[in-house]
Amino acid sequence: MTPQRILHPLLMDRHYWRNRLQEQRLTRHGLMIVPRPDLSGAGCDVQEIRFRAHDGLRLWGLLARCPLFQQARPVRLRMIGPCDAPAIDRTCIEAGSVDLVLQVPAGRRLEDRVLDVLRMFEVIESLEGVDAARISLADRADGDRPDEFLIANQLRAGGLGGRCQGK
Repeated sequence: MTPQRILHPLLMDRHYWRNRLQEQRLTRHGLMIVPRPDLSGAGCDVQEIRFRAHDGLRLWGLLARCPLFQQARPVRLRMIGPCDAPAIDRTCIEAGSVDLVLQVPAGRRLEDRVLDVLRMFEVIESLEGVDAARISLADRADGDRPDEFLIANQLRAGGLGGRCQGK
């Protein structure tokens, strides 16, 4: 288990985030899912997802799952930087989870990244074949949990930012 950093209390101001989330609800996510047969293989179906962030910016990522599993599966959400190539984690798929990797645009501010994570939770809740109540947030390659994940988790635990509880 990754030790949790202590975040500045102002980063957890519920009034601030409540207002930002109300603004976000005014922008539809406009989810588009495109099959990626070039990345798919035996036991792994890969799709590209595109959706709008709260500020209208188009975000994108890859969604991968095993087509053999018919029941709702847990989701592992990862975020990568703008210079990192999105890659599917096949061990995650083989374990029966859905792997979702989102590429963060360069220069994205922390508050925007938090809202992107919360938007991603909304997108996950709209997907078929996933268990949106079991979303896990993956640590970075260096073993550290991104601040946007820590803040989004605390907001969701406090009842803001979606129906289900992230881990």
